[in-house]
Amino acid sequence: MNTARRLVGASLDSATFLNRLADDDDFATAGVNSGELIKLALGCEDFLGRALDDEELANLTSISAVDELIAASRRVG
Repeated sequence: MNTARRLVGASLDSATFLNRLADDDDFATAGVNSGELIKLALGCEDFLGRALDDEELANLTSISAVDELIAASRRVG
């Protein structure tokens, strides 16, 4: 989960906001804005070394979801 939290933290405008986010908190409900979500998607793409597909982008809803994306990519790769 550390990698997922690091990616999310790097995309947030306020680093302290990450401390208030539980792993399963929905980003939209918690107040993560669209710009931060775009930065998160770009950060995930950079980390994974590939573009995310539409379904993967739509599923970036929580730290746990980012962690699952990373884990699934490791299983495939």
